[in-house]
Amino acid sequence: MQRNYKKQIDDILKTIHALPGQVQKATILALNRTAEWLKGHVAKEISREKRVKLKIIRDRIQLLRADKRYIRSHLKCHLQDIPVMQLGGVRQNAIGTIAGGVLYPHAFIATLGNAPTAAQRKAVGKPNIYRRLTKDRFPVKVVRLSIYEITSKLVRDLLGKEVKEVFQKRFLHEITRISGAIT
Repeated sequence: MQRNYKKQIDDILKTIHALPGQVQKATILALNRTAEWLKGHVAKEISREKRVKLKIIRDRIQLLRADKRYIRSHLKCHLQDIPVMQLGGVRQNAIGTIAGGVLYPHAFIATLGNAPTAAQRKAVGKPNIYRRLTKDRFPVKVVRLSIYEITSKLVRDLLGKEVKEVFQKRFLHEITRISGAIT
């Protein structure tokens, strides 16, 4: 059974004569808790879909919280591709390299000691999983896992009804808690 949060919120605001400060505080708390819910939900879904450790995804999602001066919560998702070396369980075999339970054919584990390009110089001294771009020794590129498509799809899907309902539920809880009203 769906609860009608909008009607409950309207009824509470009419009966308790909530002060504007109380409504603002409840709004800020509800926004922040809704954003935390969204962050966790998106991280879990991406982790499950791409079979990536949850910590790796959580570290890429940053929450900018609402406060009295700025009554908005933001999620900043860093959607760059993830180097497959971070997936864990790395093993190299004759066919390629396995990372996170997925085989990457023709890939190899290496620690670059001297790199010809500026992008590769950042990785000097750190082991990573690479693929050759040509038949020559160089250039090589780091093998990465793309998360952009799934993240943008998930956020678009969740920003519909589900987030609105979660916000209304959190706001109802916060306004009743702050004002001392009983529903």
